[in-house]
Amino acid sequence: MKQNPAPNSTDLPHRDDPNALRQAALEHLFVGMTNPTLLAAENGPVVIQQAEGIYFTDATGRRFIDGISGMYFRNVGYGRQEIAQAIYDQLSNVSMNVYAGVTAAAIQLATRLAQLSPGDLSRTFFCQGGSEANESSIKLAQGYHMRNGERKRFKIISRRGSYHGGTWATMFLGDHPFFPRTDYHPVPEHAIVVPGPNFYRCEFGSKSEEECGQRAAEAIEQAIQSAGPQTVSAVIGEPVTQPLGGVVPAANYWPLVREICDRYGVLLIFDEIITGFGRLGTWFGADFVGVTPDIMSLGKGITSGYFPLGASLASSKIADVFSGPPEKSWSHMYTYSAHPGGAAAALKNLEIVEREQLLENARQRGEQLQQRMFRMQEQHPIVGDVRGIGLIQGLEIVRDRETKEHFDPDIGVNVRLTQALRDRGVWIRVPPFILPLAPPLTITADELDALCDAVDESLSEVEQQLGIRAP
Repeated sequence: MKQNPAPNSTDLPHRDDPNALRQAALEHLFVGMTNPTLLAAENGPVVIQQAEGIYFTDATGRRFIDGISGMYFRNVGYGRQEIAQAIYDQLSNVSMNVYAGVTAAAIQLATRLAQLSPGDLSRTFFCQGGSEANESSIKLAQGYHMRNGERKRFKIISRRGSYHGGTWATMFLGDHPFFPRTDYHPVPEHAIVVPGPNFYRCEFGSKSEEECGQRAAEAIEQAIQSAGPQTVSAVIGEPVTQPLGGVVPAANYWPLVREICDRYGVLLIFDEIITGFGRLGTWFGADFVGVTPDIMSLGKGITSGYFPLGASLASSKIADVFSGPPEKSWSHMYTYSAHPGGAAAALKNLEIVEREQLLENARQRGEQLQQRMFRMQEQHPIVGDVRGIGLIQGLEIVRDRETKEHFDPDIGVNVRLTQALRDRGVWIRVPPFILPLAPPLTITADELDALCDAVDESLSEVEQQLGIRAP
């Protein structure tokens, strides 16, 4: 039987004792998308003690390059004291909103987002993270249709290979290949999933990127027609899709999707939780693809992870229908909506992105990364495809380039790559067949070369283990 400690117990694992911390984590923490048995087998979980720039140091004193920016969010890098100070100053002054009240920081941040965003995106709802942002965006879309008397519009079209969050409404959007949803039933009626514009594995057998883009867009139109246009609320998608390593659609894809949405009165939601705030070398993915959505979901890089914050940014067309008598109000909020600490962190974070010209650095380092990755593809037979833009790129790992067949999961190629990278001081937890690369936007040319050298060497090591390359 569990023995509860005395109320004044301080018998906690000491922060300088890595073994005690690791054991306590295995006993008392749910660590996302894994379990204690798997973590123990890899001598994990990693316990982060210090961090600066693109590096973090674990409790044993080992230093790692963070190859995926925490989880695609540490845009300005670690150790930004000025962000921590901005949060401290804000919370020391005003630590929380009152009901139907806001703080100056939230107002300033909403104004700044309206200035930065494309088109007439102009009014923001703040929440605590990306999942809540997408949840809010799809509720905003449905509410918009309700205000316009179209009460049957509740279905959401998303694409395979995408991920939009872990809340009930967002969980069944997209089809993330590494996040199974077999524990959760039933699949809700609102979720419609269609093929994405991934030319390397185009479901239509297209002969060109443009053909794949056109046919993937047409699949959205067919889904609208099949469901009944009067029942479809919105189409949601990432301008560049992350789960599969940064799938960049053909240039014709998003303009065609925009036209289709307009034709049927369906709203377009861009999930910019990863692509926003510089990762593509532009402020937003919408800028990169040249299309303005009706609603934009934001998170991660908005604060570079220094404080939980997400947002749904709506066009004036959407926002205006929620003004008027009480019944017009949008019936949605969270306890910590527009938290002043998060707003203060975001304002300082965006100031750093602009001041240090991190968009330009992401663009330049992205070109450098792409060149290195194409060289890896030439040299490593297990690299089937290179994809991505800016500082969200990836390698698809295959057993056979001709057939594009993946390795048997029991071989654990991803586990081998993860360990090989770790041995070389790079932290990337590699999923089954994609090696993602998304370092902080502050990475220098020399640091990027060091990261790529480690990836190159790790690929060689795993190929040797598999008997593909001679020792």
